[in-house]
Amino acid sequence: MFDDRPPDGPVRYRTTNAGIRAAAIPATCKVGVHSLARVGYIARASEDEGVVRISCRECAEVPDVDHFWVLALRGAPPELVELDDEPYRDMTPIMVDPRGRGVPPERARPTRA
Repeated sequence: MFDDRPPDGPVRYRTTNAGIRAAAIPATCKVGVHSLARVGYIARASEDEGVVRISCRECAEVPDVDHFWVLALRGAPPELVELDDEPYRDMTPIMVDPRGRGVPPERARPTRA
């Protein structure tokens, strides 16, 4: 389901009024058409890799769609996670063709001339 692409950017954090460290993850799928609260999502954090991967359940059903965000973790795991698009408004996601075309340059396989 997931690959080893580079992160789209960092997880954005905030501190609540009660002093709790909260992580915000995007509330909209990477393609920009689905509300993750409405269609569902899977979020898996990997402390070893230092990332969290957030997959839109609706987009994951469509072949050849880049269906998940990869966000870099920072510091200790948060006590709370919230869905919020606002912290990600300035982020341009790295879109990858799941079939291997259009992958980031550092991941692309050399072509034969």
